[in-house]
Amino acid sequence: MKRSDFLKYGGAAMLTPFIPFGNSKGYPLAERVIPAGLKPGDTIGLTAPAGIVFDDDEFDRMEEILEEFGLNVKFGKHVKKRHGYFSGTDEERAEDLNNMFSDDSVDGIMAVRGGWGCARILPLLDFDIIRKNPKVYCGFSDNTTLHHSFLAFSGLVSYHGPNGNSDWSDLTKEYFNKVIMRGEMAEFISKSEVKTINPGKAEGILIGGNLTILTTGMGTMYQASAENVILFVEDIGERTYKIDRMLTHLSRAGVLDRISGFVFGKCTDCSAGNDPTFSLKEVLEQHLKPLGIPAIMNADIGHDKHNFTLPQGLKVSLDTGRGSIKLLEKPVA
Repeated sequence: MKRSDFLKYGGAAMLTPFIPFGNSKGYPLAERVIPAGLKPGDTIGLTAPAGIVFDDDEFDRMEEILEEFGLNVKFGKHVKKRHGYFSGTDEERAEDLNNMFSDDSVDGIMAVRGGWGCARILPLLDFDIIRKNPKVYCGFSDNTTLHHSFLAFSGLVSYHGPNGNSDWSDLTKEYFNKVIMRGEMAEFISKSEVKTINPGKAEGILIGGNLTILTTGMGTMYQASAENVILFVEDIGERTYKIDRMLTHLSRAGVLDRISGFVFGKCTDCSAGNDPTFSLKEVLEQHLKPLGIPAIMNADIGHDKHNFTLPQGLKVSLDTGRGSIKLLEKPVA
């Protein structure tokens, strides 16, 4: 599809326009489409848009976990392939994802894992098909790229939540069930000790994902945002100075000035290194204290065993006193 074609889509659904981070022209515009939730007996398609699942036993474990929710599982044609460090070529990974959206026997879609590769398939995705066949899409980490592009080009609300190969703790299962299966306007309460950076309450559109992926998508047409965002981020394996560098980039691009609240999830296996450094909390305070917006850290979002299922593009409230995010709209249709 040509870039100009995306401006043609208005459609029914909700009326919140989205614009890419750092793009003052506000292109592309799309209206939100909230997909139907999943119910026992539905089929969830498992696709690999990025990295490889090396252990074939993992596919059996994914199937067993999703069957606990009463779901049938359908694997993509190329999901077990290997091509360098990708699960198939760019064309094969895009084909699987396009087919999952167009396949009437598939009710929802989940990524088997993250890694790297989602950004490479973006020009090969058929956003017409995605918009005309709205379905739950769940995943995190590198899937941040897909969440933002779905919202920007198809208006599709998708779900930053477990991948197939996630640990699936009780909390992870609980919120996947609440949000995607039961469609509750859930309040996300972490089991971890949430720390306050700036106190207060705020409302806004929930947008975010992996900080590294979000930052590297800056300046492209595929990254969606909105004014008055509650921005959530998480990361893995990054030193503190790199977190500082990425937040500085978001600040210089004008992103942090446009948000109404901030949630830092987990920074899993992140370290200060051996050099003199700031703590993660100090870095967050340096960037967020001057903004005066409500902000928390250490929420159960990310690469740890506990991982919320968060709808991208819906209105939420942030309450630092409770350390919680609460949905203000139904997460599924």
